[in-house]
Amino acid sequence: MKERIGFIGVGVMGKPMAINLMKAGYALTVFDLNPNPLKELQARGAAIAHSSKEVASQAQVVITMLPNSGDVEKVILKENGVMEGLKSNSIVVDMSTIDPSVSRSIAKTLAGKNIKMLDAPVSGGQKGAEDGTLSIMVGGDKDVFEKCSPIFKAMGENIFYCGPNGNGEIVKVVNNMLSATNRAVCAEGLALGVKAGVDFKVLFDVICTSTGQSRSLVSSSAKAFKGDYEPGFAAALMHKDLGLAMNLAKEEKVPVPLGAISHQLYNHLLASGLGKKDTGIVFKVYEDLLKVKLRF
Repeated sequence: MKERIGFIGVGVMGKPMAINLMKAGYALTVFDLNPNPLKELQARGAAIAHSSKEVASQAQVVITMLPNSGDVEKVILKENGVMEGLKSNSIVVDMSTIDPSVSRSIAKTLAGKNIKMLDAPVSGGQKGAEDGTLSIMVGGDKDVFEKCSPIFKAMGENIFYCGPNGNGEIVKVVNNMLSATNRAVCAEGLALGVKAGVDFKVLFDVICTSTGQSRSLVSSSAKAFKGDYEPGFAAALMHKDLGLAMNLAKEEKVPVPLGAISHQLYNHLLASGLGKKDTGIVFKVYEDLLKVKLRF
């Protein structure tokens, strides 16, 4: 049995990631506000904690996988949080997608307690988490990254060292801005072609062998084009990530007009009550708007 790892946040992404760590031989102590995944993980051999502090007191490495910046700050820094339970020379690996400046601030606070931190957000969605094929982009000290490399390899297939603290988050935020913008323009273009009279399957097949092809388009075929909009990766989370990209662009004084338009489109999804649906719901929005079907 390898060393014990603490894992906080075992939802849609975190639970399969935790399962893959156990499959790789790591002992786990887990915590989440939702008791249901905890019961499943306990049945698989994980120990259950009742607070973030308790998780940290039992592990040298603590992984967090949480929805947003505020959640990560609270779980790590606040009362009964990770920092209160960790010993000196421990490591925090935050695999959430949060604001890079917040990640750097948390890392600086932890460093004052002689605790190292890596930001290590992931890409690949629920399927990648289940299959252990995630892309993981890591920021922090390189020696800490190398020490944690076997842990990352238990959860992912493509592991990238991106530089100092915060850089992993920057890469993830940029990636998701591109993903969201690409998916939006795919929905727009396909709807245009079908509305103008081209068979959807013909249009899709031609684009997938031409310069308009993209991973966002191909991956949508597994769910959205079969009418399946259950997450997956929820539209509300993509909206949050686009907001992070807008914050980063403002901080760096970089114009991102296409990203901003995509952010507004996802505002529309949330205002329409579709935030809990998969990001592929953007195709349904265009179907409804133009009275077309983007389906196989």
